[in-house]
Amino acid sequence: MSIKNERPSKGKGGRVSPHSESFRVQVALEYIQGSYSYPQVAKKYGVSEQSIISFVSWYRKTQLMSEESIESTGVPLSSEDQKKLEKRLLLAEMKIAALEKVIAIANQEYNTDLKKKAATK
Repeated sequence: MSIKNERPSKGKGGRVSPHSESFRVQVALEYIQGSYSYPQVAKKYGVSEQSIISFVSWYRKTQLMSEESIESTGVPLSSEDQKKLEKRLLLAEMKIAALEKVIAIANQEYNTDLKKKAATK
């Protein structure tokens, strides 16, 4: 069998998504956390409904895998490690909130929608 005729291992080859991982996460979370339908989210971000379905499926699969890897370690975190992780999580959430506020202010100042414009690139 020649190399040309071999199929790539699952998840190792094939078409690469033209959308960034952060965009896919943003869109998937918009659908999962919001009260929007697939067509509404697709229209908002200017992508096909099938893309939204793929993003949500991909996000749920990757979240499940990351949760399993944390559980599979079998070693409970020490209270010190847990406190460090909680602190990092809190800082990350604060950064996200601050950036979202900056985007909201910029949207008001310049009468634009930066989230939508960033997503369409």
